[in-house]
Amino acid sequence: MLTVTSVLLALFAVSSAQQLNYTHHAVLDPNEKFQLNWNPATDGSGYFTFECVVATRGWLGLGFSSNGAMAAADMVIAWVDASGNPQISDRHGPAQGNGYPPADSKQDYELVSGRKNDTHTIITFRRKQDTCEPQDWKITSDTTRLIWAYNDQLPTSADDISKHTERGVKSVQLVNPQTKDGMATILADPSTVTYDFRLTNVTLPTDKRTLYWCEIMELPKWNKHHIIANRMLVQKGNERYVHHLVMYGCGEEDMSEFLGKPASCFDDTHVFTPMKKCRNYRAVWAVGGEDFVYPSNMGSPFFDDPKLRFVLIEMHYDNPDLMPGITDSSAFRFYMTEKLRPIETGRLTMGQLVSPVQLAIPPKQQRFTAYVYCPGKCTSRITEPINVFTGLLHTHLLGVAMRVRVIRNGVEIKSEMRDDHYDFNYQTPVYLSKPLVIMAGDDIIVECTYGSMDRDTVTYGGYGSDNEMCEALLEYYPKRNMTSEACMSIVDPEALLEVLGLKKDQVDIAGETWLGEQIVTVMNQNQQNVSITDWYKNDLKVTNEMVTKLQDFMQNSSQQVICGIQGGANDGGSFLNLDGPIENPRPYVDPPAVCTSSGSGSITTSQPTPTTTNRSSGGVLREVVNELIDAFRKFIG
Repeated sequence: MLTVTSVLLALFAVSSAQQLNYTHHAVLDPNEKFQLNWNPATDGSGYFTFECVVATRGWLGLGFSSNGAMAAADMVIAWVDASGNPQISDRHGPAQGNGYPPADSKQDYELVSGRKNDTHTIITFRRKQDTCEPQDWKITSDTTRLIWAYNDQLPTSADDISKHTERGVKSVQLVNPQTKDGMATILADPSTVTYDFRLTNVTLPTDKRTLYWCEIMELPKWNKHHIIANRMLVQKGNERYVHHLVMYGCGEEDMSEFLGKPASCFDDTHVFTPMKKCRNYRAVWAVGGEDFVYPSNMGSPFFDDPKLRFVLIEMHYDNPDLMPGITDSSAFRFYMTEKLRPIETGRLTMGQLVSPVQLAIPPKQQRFTAYVYCPGKCTSRITEPINVFTGLLHTHLLGVAMRVRVIRNGVEIKSEMRDDHYDFNYQTPVYLSKPLVIMAGDDIIVECTYGSMDRDTVTYGGYGSDNEMCEALLEYYPKRNMTSEACMSIVDPEALLEVLGLKKDQVDIAGETWLGEQIVTVMNQNQQNVSITDWYKNDLKVTNEMVTKLQDFMQNSSQQVICGIQGGANDGGSFLNLDGPIENPRPYVDPPAVCTSSGSGSITTSQPTPTTTNRSSGGVLREVVNELIDAFRKFIG
């Protein structure tokens, strides 16, 4: 005969198994008091299901926003009332600023279940991916800022919701698969080994915001492994300072003379010598990046080339407040296995050269876009399709949107390698539900869109966080013979400066530097020779006409392309000339959503008020089970 305890244990096991059915999870607040589980919509349903687990006995709120603000955000507020009935209310933020969120004219959030115990309230609800209602957020593969809030005061009705006591914002990807869910399997596998690349006691300067720190490290003589996951181990307390890390391979170069001699990668007067020799991109992480786990049939080869003995670790630190006494010993960890997987991955970088005369973003602009072109003449060198399955889209503080567009025979194909709500502080790899296939002859456009309303002077291309970049760091399969490949755009620097009002006899462009950049000085209005960056800051007066011409130049001017997409192991990169932009005569357009009325069916019972209560038989059974589980938890202490 079953005892009460055994029944409760069985029920607890069922509940735990049910929780494991959620494919996505995020902790929204630093104290782990607001946790969110969810299942994205599938092709067959169109519904997202969310479970909020919050340390409150009052109300909880969850919002969807493009920028983290309440204004125009889509919100839902939920609670379990004094009678034990769960309540839910579909709301939206005010048109401008912060304020009390009014109820939507149409309630599109459907309550699945709700309960609370002595410490937590747990609410489960669902909603369509696209409700077709202007007051609701259309969930896409872009970054979504989740607004969270709660208060321990229990509402008496939907009109009696007190102001939050705790609130915050967390960026997540709601649609794309979460690779970190596979980390537990990797950690439990005895064949998994780890290798850390750790920097030691790096002291951040107090006289400048940006520090790029480089160190040469020697690899052990291991057999070939596959990297199957990676994790950034940021030193606790330094999360706000560690911006990004890049690992480069040094080929066959003997870099032993640089061991134990880390240094600044570059500044105004010198370049760390190994930077000139170690240029094969092997790994990358950026601020906000989460654990990355490869698909179970894929791995990135490492220790595969016995001639590759050294790697260069480049770490970007950002100290905007010039805080003194900051030292860092963060590390980047590879999870690897000698059980080689059937598919190996390779890397492809697309973007602009990082230079003040390659990118100039005028101030006070809502949106300004830079264009990177990789023409079909370059991709025609590949002999089999490149299947891009993940990638890191990278700009700095002004970035608001990025996308990689692939045009095949004049028609743009669908690409999820995009983010229309880019978040500088959440640069986690985009893991695609379906690979973006690049075929021979495809044209590729990388678009980086910036918002500069808070800037008073031109923002130029550079390595500092307050400068800008435009890069798409892609990973694909199957790996070709090359270590890494690239396709980079170069505009004519003299032509760009001419758009900004400088004549050719006012510009002096010196020889190329180690990264292909050019040292540029100009004559200002006082007939003084100054650096181009000083001229941007102190002399350039931007007009509306200039902004229009500059945007046209960034899109339509002639460009030179560094075509590092190679046809074979011995096929070196080359330069291609583009007389104008890559045309996109038939841009991709998402098909219109199929809109049906929501709020019906057996899952919820709608009421004619802004709240919805679920007391269906299935909901009641779940609540009874959950109450028994809560009682058992108390029983076992």
